[in-house]
Amino acid sequence: MFLSRFLWKIYAGYMVVILLSSILMGVLITGWMEEESLTAIHNELATQAITVRVITEDLPGLVGRGLQKRVRELGNATGSRFTLIDSSGVVIADSLENPAFMDNHGTRPEILSALSHGVGSSTRYSETLKTKMMYVAVPYLQNEEIAGYVRTSISLGKIDRKLARLQNIVLFGTGIAVVAALLVGYLLALNFSRPIESMTRRAESMSLGNYDEKLPVKREDEIGQLAKALNRMADGLRERIETISDEKKKLQAILAGMVEGVIAVSDDERIVHINGAASKIAGIPISGSIGRRFWEVSDLQVLSEVLGQTLRRRTEVERNVKVVGRDGDMYLNVHSAPIMSSENELAGAVMVLHDITELNNMERIRRDFVTNVSHELKTPVTAIRAMIETIIDDKEMSREDEARFLEKIKNQSIRLSALVGDVLTLARIESDKGEIESTRLNLRDLVFSVAESFQSDGDVNRVALESDIKEGDVLMAGDEETISQAVSNLIDNALKYTPHSGKVTVRLRADKENAVIMVEDDGPGIEPVHQRRIFERFYRIDKPRSRELGGTGLGLSIVKHAAITHGGTVEVKSEMGRGSVFTITLPLLM
Repeated sequence: MFLSRFLWKIYAGYMVVILLSSILMGVLITGWMEEESLTAIHNELATQAITVRVITEDLPGLVGRGLQKRVRELGNATGSRFTLIDSSGVVIADSLENPAFMDNHGTRPEILSALSHGVGSSTRYSETLKTKMMYVAVPYLQNEEIAGYVRTSISLGKIDRKLARLQNIVLFGTGIAVVAALLVGYLLALNFSRPIESMTRRAESMSLGNYDEKLPVKREDEIGQLAKALNRMADGLRERIETISDEKKKLQAILAGMVEGVIAVSDDERIVHINGAASKIAGIPISGSIGRRFWEVSDLQVLSEVLGQTLRRRTEVERNVKVVGRDGDMYLNVHSAPIMSSENELAGAVMVLHDITELNNMERIRRDFVTNVSHELKTPVTAIRAMIETIIDDKEMSREDEARFLEKIKNQSIRLSALVGDVLTLARIESDKGEIESTRLNLRDLVFSVAESFQSDGDVNRVALESDIKEGDVLMAGDEETISQAVSNLIDNALKYTPHSGKVTVRLRADKENAVIMVEDDGPGIEPVHQRRIFERFYRIDKPRSRELGGTGLGLSIVKHAAITHGGTVEVKSEMGRGSVFTITLPLLM
């Protein structure tokens, strides 16, 4: 409190006013007292001089020793000095000195003033008495003419001592008043500065984010009203800050949860916000990037160009770009828009990055699928049409040739039907975003039933089909038709590619969480280069043989999507010349 600059500024101003006022009043009072004292002495001396003049005019015959005696007695009685001077300036009587030894007083200022104005006065140092004196002279008349002058005087030493005592009294009283005024002023300044300092600390506390501390309100004046206003402002600020903080958290949560990348920059391209998706897409670390220019932290020149174009033109820019990376190409949809202030000034820009790589891949897959389906459908349709046209046009065709052509037409129609069936099955599995109607399934019964249905095919191909199925129920939630189709495709492929006298084994196992369906064969095996792509649509290792065996190229793709749709996986392990093992892992019903 004693170090408060505000307190001492107020108190210093108050102290200067008090001191200046006290000094001025002291000087004025002392001057006034001195002036009044001198005036009173002058008037008294003039009265005494006039009195002596009256006496002198009434006793014209009194001269010599008698006059000297009378003047001395009068001076002793009044305490003043009386001097009688004739018209020529010669002293004829004096209450203190022997007139015979006194100088001519005709040129004294009070005598000359009395001659011209009737009353003369003078204050000067007396060489005779060695002290400062005040003189007052008046002329006296005889026979209506000025016969001389009566002069009264008094030593001012006593007056000066009285005035000094009065000045000391005034100074002492003024000092006491000043001390009292300063003490009262300090208390007033303290009473004024203390709440101001408290409000200052409160404001500083609010600037640091502490809005719960309240100012005590104990007065109803303007300072009390100011304290109430500060408390209300603190409450309002707290509510606004909480609202802004909540909104900021919501916005950050929304931006952080977006799959689209969001980057906001200022008008000089300094990054003010970047979410996790944008950091991953653009390869910009969140930490250390805020406050830096975009082109300083990003190697993607095309994004810098989009931002620069948006800021220069103050308009939205949308562009699809391709980013070449080590892990493959990435395709982005970039949408950049300017941010304008309330005064319609450019404040920055926001850029949204949407990774459309998967969409591009899906579009490519769709185009390839349509192309492949069209090609696969065109082959049997063309063959059927050609053979039918041949039969119609050749009127002399033998019955044997016609039967042979019809057999080929039958085979192509079967192939066409299988292809359409597989396409529809794959479309059904992939529809509705992978959602299926789940029912309670017992995989033991399902796998056993599917394996039994292929026993005759195994016998025809002279391939042994064996089952190694776990005892007891193996329960899961899923679509029976889809799972049956997946297991059927694996067994069918195994039988087709296993040589005569070979063996195909269907196994079913279960652990605590998953069911495992395995189909092993003694086929030629699959090279590693083909194992990564074998589950793609229409991918064939040996296309001529696949067509010869009636394969559509969609069987393993159906297996893959069936497993993924049910929350499972599919994989293949194979060695050249030692066969292959296809494994489907599906979650059990918990």
